[in-house]
Amino acid sequence: MKTFNATPRIIKIGSALGFIGGLLCIFCLAFFFEADESMLSRMGVYMLLAVMFFALAGGLSKGGQWTWNVLLLMTFLTISAVGCSVVFGIVDLYVAIILVVLGALIIISLVMPSSKIWANLAKA
Repeated sequence: MKTFNATPRIIKIGSALGFIGGLLCIFCLAFFFEADESMLSRMGVYMLLAVMFFALAGGLSKGGQWTWNVLLLMTFLTISAVGCSVVFGIVDLYVAIILVVLGALIIISLVMPSSKIWANLAKA
């Protein structure tokens, strides 16, 4: 079986986008912080979104453990979590638009032929 060590550039870009999404969520967590008990849900959602974006960045790294199908599913789950948090009024609309665009760019990076080959061969 042929070994496949080279990581395509589009995968590295997708990983960087996931990292940027996680950092944006951490920034929003600090920016929207208020010492009030009613803010716990907002802080928790921003932490959840940060973890999901960092998980995407880790899944797209060289030692990532997920196959292509799991990466795509996790990206759609992250985008849907952003959408649900906007519907319930937890996340600011402009932040959510940026996060959805980052998620869509990660999906675009995943549907490239080289990324699908990399994800399935590197994890085999």
